[in-house]
Amino acid sequence: MNSPLNVKAYSEADFSIGDKKFVSDIEKYICRFGKQICVNNVIVDLGCGPGNITERVSLKWPMAKVIGIDGSQEMIDVAIKRKYSSRENKRLSGMTYIKQNISEMCSEGSNKIPFANFVISNSLLHHMHNPSNFWEAIKRISFSGSLQVHRDLRRPSSAKEVLALQRKYLPKAPQVLIDDYHASLYAAFTVSEVKDQLKIAGLDHLKVFELNDRYLEIVGIC
Repeated sequence: MNSPLNVKAYSEADFSIGDKKFVSDIEKYICRFGKQICVNNVIVDLGCGPGNITERVSLKWPMAKVIGIDGSQEMIDVAIKRKYSSRENKRLSGMTYIKQNISEMCSEGSNKIPFANFVISNSLLHHMHNPSNFWEAIKRISFSGSLQVHRDLRRPSSAKEVLALQRKYLPKAPQVLIDDYHASLYAAFTVSEVKDQLKIAGLDHLKVFELNDRYLEIVGIC
């Protein structure tokens, strides 16, 4: 997402309710799977965009090393600018950003990311033209026993449902966001398709389930 118009629209949009809920869900899964976030544990946020969730995670668990990864230098630039202009800047010392594509993370010798104890992503999977790269990247950067929490849109069954979801969740958004939302819903996967992806990747022990009327979540120990 390198277009200045897209970057501006996403960085200015208010996704705070959904972002807060996602971080709350991460905390819930940490407890459910008997995990603890300890000093110097690494949390990787794949497809971090302008850093909305990355920053929330870092503030929630300041003892951890939190790394936001995105393939767009423009998004990374916005995220870094936000970090240093934040009133909470002193509490974000453990948070860093790295520009890297998922495909680069799959290549021998090209991955810049340290091994992670926790890997999260929000609405990234549907951007993958080849979703096998996403799962391969996760395997390459994850410690054995790492907790995975990935949330994404779920493809609706009809164009009518796409329009209904957009009118419900983005009724007055800028046109660029509305267009992207439509495209994202059409590009998203079903639970069944994600289960097939996980089976091919050898990650079918991860659980996939529907979440409310528009999301799916993939959760488990890698």
